[in-house]
Amino acid sequence: MLGLALYPSEWVFAVAGAGLAYGSLSPTLYSRRLLFLAGAAPHSALAAASLGAVAAALTGVGGAWISLALGLTLIYAAGYSIYRGVDPDTAAALLAGFTASLGIAGLYLAGRTGASISTLVIGDPLLASRTEALAVLALGVLFLATLLLLGDRIAYIGVDREDAMLSGTRVWAYDLLLYTMIALSTVGLITVVGFILEHVLLLIPGALILPLTRGSRTAALAGGLAGSAAGVGGLILGGLTGIPPAAASGLILMLTYLVVLLHSGVWRSG
Repeated sequence: MLGLALYPSEWVFAVAGAGLAYGSLSPTLYSRRLLFLAGAAPHSALAAASLGAVAAALTGVGGAWISLALGLTLIYAAGYSIYRGVDPDTAAALLAGFTASLGIAGLYLAGRTGASISTLVIGDPLLASRTEALAVLALGVLFLATLLLLGDRIAYIGVDREDAMLSGTRVWAYDLLLYTMIALSTVGLITVVGFILEHVLLLIPGALILPLTRGSRTAALAGGLAGSAAGVGGLILGGLTGIPPAAASGLILMLTYLVVLLHSGVWRSG
């Protein structure tokens, strides 16, 4: 706690909120078998953010809103194709390939307009204003609350989709909610954690938490706490070592996961 007092509150809010959002969402991605889509989503976020910066420079319209609209459109397109029966891995592969090409073009054009490419790729929560930091924290709290209320239904669709549809569950509505959360977490937070670390923060908390918990609500809560702790810990470790806080958060999560593997005896029994 004493270490946190040395940092501006907006830094703490930004990293804690981002970790809470990613950590609470990560276990649900495992239960819905959407890991490939989660890995492809940061590519769409990078494309949306870079092209949004270009559009903002050309039109004067807020780049964040353009990026969010483009990012939602890309994720919704992939999600709709999955809903209509396309294999999730195929849809994610097409999304990754298409948005990787868009992202390269977007970064090239954004660099020519003077936009900060390193912020999009590496991320820098230290640049967040107080308003932005509070918005990130609010997003994290909203994600956790949503998954505590509806996470079991969203997860069950991944277990038995046909039964969920036959029982009258509005599968399309829960799918839409999940894809919206994926888009908001990747596009909305890319300047905080960066393109590279979004992969880590979306995927590792679920792998870390699911073997240790039971139930979607418990997993969402534990994942959110783990992600938030990694975010704050990364801020402190980054300050001590001079590396970016986002990178430090990823290292903390990965090392924690390795410790859990060793402690559980998975490697020894294998």
